[in-house]
Amino acid sequence: MPEIRLDSARIERIVSQTLRDDAGLRPLKANELAAQICIRLNASMAMPTNPPLSGYRIIPISPPLDSAFKTAVLSKIARVDDLVARELWSLVYERGQDLPPAVADLPTRLRS
Repeated sequence: MPEIRLDSARIERIVSQTLRDDAGLRPLKANELAAQICIRLNASMAMPTNPPLSGYRIIPISPPLDSAFKTAVLSKIARVDDLVARELWSLVYERGQDLPPAVADLPTRLRS
């Protein structure tokens, strides 16, 4: 099946126009239904709608500069120095997961 790529604002306008013209809905109701359809389409998409955010992680690659992380690790493991803290942080970072695709999606009411 071929893939169609349109931004959600354009899809919303097309759907709204179709609902007004073909289904005879009033503009307000057609706009509301078009917005709901676009929300469902966005939720069903596998790819993020904002590709620049794909690959971002919630934690940085380096541990925090303050000693809170090191202190927390020290309370769990004896004799932790900066090198060990950095290695442990690397383990945490490597096992981190990318942000879910829907994080970048904006609800219709927030789009300008």
